[in-house]
Amino acid sequence: MSDLTFMNKFKPKERCIKEFKHWIICIRGKQTTLGAAVLLLKRETPSVATLLPEESEEFPEVVKWYENTCKEKFGAIKFNYIIMMMHDPFVHYHAFPRYDKNIELFNITWEDKNTLTNFSQVEDLNEDILTKIKNYMKD
Repeated sequence: MSDLTFMNKFKPKERCIKEFKHWIICIRGKQTTLGAAVLLLKRETPSVATLLPEESEEFPEVVKWYENTCKEKFGAIKFNYIIMMMHDPFVHYHAFPRYDKNIELFNITWEDKNTLTNFSQVEDLNEDILTKIKNYMKD
């Protein structure tokens, strides 16, 4: 893993699910839906318009791995992606698997309320649960 200090807020060393050449997938501290993640470009740049061709070419592979993993591990049926960069001025996508049923995992009932994603309605999970989700997705 190269120098990713610009993205320390997302704790890439602790929360990395999968690393690619140009991208890294990290579990989100706020699990709005089970398996919610951040797809982070490993180069600090403030705009999607500044993506290099090789970074853009790899992105579908990143999304494919993420979606296949969430479908296989949790039964996700579709996905929402948000790129806001309001507080963090570097390229990253928030990814949210969506579900049509509740999921029982790690003694928690995970419910998708099938509403718009609201970042403020979900509390950060403790690192122990996040590590369990991350490791479950890696297996």
